[in-house]
Amino acid sequence: MRSRRLGARLAGHRVYAGLSGTEVAARIGIHQATWSKIESGKTKLSPAVLVRAVEVLGIAGDAAGQLELLRRKADEPGWWQNYGDILSEAVQMLMELEADASWIRVYDGTLVHGLLQTREYAERVITAGSPHMRVADIDRYLDLRMRRQKRLNDGMRLTAVLGEGAIRQQIGGGEVLREQLRHICQVVSEQDVTVQVVPFTADAHAALGDSFGIIQWPDETDPQDAVYVDGMTSWTVHENTGVVRSYLHAFGSVQGQALPPRESLDLIRDVIKDL
Repeated sequence: MRSRRLGARLAGHRVYAGLSGTEVAARIGIHQATWSKIESGKTKLSPAVLVRAVEVLGIAGDAAGQLELLRRKADEPGWWQNYGDILSEAVQMLMELEADASWIRVYDGTLVHGLLQTREYAERVITAGSPHMRVADIDRYLDLRMRRQKRLNDGMRLTAVLGEGAIRQQIGGGEVLREQLRHICQVVSEQDVTVQVVPFTADAHAALGDSFGIIQWPDETDPQDAVYVDGMTSWTVHENTGVVRSYLHAFGSVQGQALPPRESLDLIRDVIKDL
């Protein structure tokens, strides 16, 4: 994923410079096919080739430094690879997307989003959705979900829009839900997290029946680069610009039906009292 982002940035610089892939490859001193694979993220970029590419494309200092940082990250194994035996390729892509994200916007109409879940709430969700999973694997999934949440401590911004059903359905029982809702209030007060609730009285919106997240990274020329969609059995990652734009529209639509952040927290606290 990082290699593809690096390649996309280089392709953008090449187009801006008015050069073809063949011209760039010739000036760097590599085969055109190799440069094509670099732009598509299908091959790793060596430090020497990146230095030469920066010279050929006339990339300024700060932008060149960002490219080198991304190149180094592309060579680093991700912590999530330790869970590779229980994760699909799409989920591993999601882990990599989140690892570098500066802002994630998510919508879930029926569940509290994974980045906000308590361990007890997450355990009930995972065991209900995968009744035949081994106990050891459940524990690893829980460890993975809790570790994903550490990004919130690193300054990553999260905007979560939840359906009212997500804050009322007593998954795990009343006590588990009560602690889950208290956790949401705590995270909002301590981290760069905004939570909005779509009330039952809201009108139809473009995200009905869907659950998804929009990933944004720092210093991207086209910041809305990827969307992941939650399905019943798997995650799907989309990078196509048209698909991303559709989900941006859907998020704007559902956010327009949601309560403002302060009123949303008031509703969550009311639900806590009712429990």
